[in-house]
Amino acid sequence: MTTVDILIPTANRVPALISTLSGVTAQTHASLRVLVADHGDRPAREDRVIRSLCRIIESRGGEVDWHQRAASPMLAEQRDYLLRHARADVVLFLDDDVYMEPPVVQRLLHTLQAERCGFVGAFPSAEWMHRRATAAAPPLELWNGPVRPETLEPDSPEWERTRLHLDGATMDAAHHLPPGTVRRYKVAWVAGCVMYDRRKLLTVGGFSFWPRLPPRHVGEEALVQNLLMRRWGGCAIMPALTHRAESPSWLYADAQPGPRALELLPEMVRRYAT
Repeated sequence: MTTVDILIPTANRVPALISTLSGVTAQTHASLRVLVADHGDRPAREDRVIRSLCRIIESRGGEVDWHQRAASPMLAEQRDYLLRHARADVVLFLDDDVYMEPPVVQRLLHTLQAERCGFVGAFPSAEWMHRRATAAAPPLELWNGPVRPETLEPDSPEWERTRLHLDGATMDAAHHLPPGTVRRYKVAWVAGCVMYDRRKLLTVGGFSFWPRLPPRHVGEEALVQNLLMRRWGGCAIMPALTHRAESPSWLYADAQPGPRALELLPEMVRRYAT
């Protein structure tokens, strides 16, 4: 059975992390290694419920590798750190407030292996998506054949796909699927729960660009996914079966997010995706 490294950056978010780890313990795919990068003021692993959930993961044959780190406001640096400590061929970046229903890891893994693409995402639903599900959204484009490489520029018509998740279009479409059906669709980028082919991710540099970003930044996954799509393609699946707890975030808690990592895209394309 293929081992999947689940990479979770977290800080000062114990109730949400409990929900996330609960979802990990329930996965039908049990060959899991969980790496947590915790830069909270108080280590989350001191919480009794967190320790109990870690024991459950280990009792099912998994591993838990906990890294207590100095405070860092840079999510790209946290992702780079976790990726450098990953060992499995497949890595799943999971936000610390996302609950996965039992089939999620297995479905993502099956899609990634079958399509041989760079990444597969399962965008989490949230309460605000229900409130916006009737808003006008761009057309949902399904992959009816194999996932293929795509070139997406931030000013292209295809970039409108970014609104699919913001307008709740995928969540609404998933409600009309027959039970047990899984469909792949085209994205500009996807966040929250994203599985990567680790070797492909490293081939485009991973998140090693983080020193070039200011402490307050956004879009580090959008950047690497854009590079992966150009070479191997990428997609997301629905129904996602992932759910966001919407707990107060440690990210940019005291400031507005700054420049987008996508500003590095032209240079990164020349270096990694020509």
